[in-house]
Amino acid sequence: MTSRETCPAAPAAMTVTGQATDQPADAHTPGAQAQRLASALRAGPISTITATQELDIVHPPSTVRWLRNRGYSIKTEWIYKTTEPGRRPHRVGLYVLASEPS
Repeated sequence: MTSRETCPAAPAAMTVTGQATDQPADAHTPGAQAQRLASALRAGPISTITATQELDIVHPPSTVRWLRNRGYSIKTEWIYKTTEPGRRPHRVGLYVLASEPS
């Protein structure tokens, strides 16, 4: 593909195994990821690992910054959490929603 060619639009969001998901193709836009994270934060604190694995957020710190730039007050606490059984814990951010923009 040359630099002038464009990539064809993805027909649907796909998992790593190639199975279609129920998320629309634009689910990875910054706004869509921020909406998922804001909704989850309303229910309680979310770790970086949880945001990545369960909310399908590609880079949670960027999404948190995106929300902060739009008036959300989100605190970051540091915790140690394992990603898989038997592995050493990682130091990860735990995001806590303090307030939303008015």
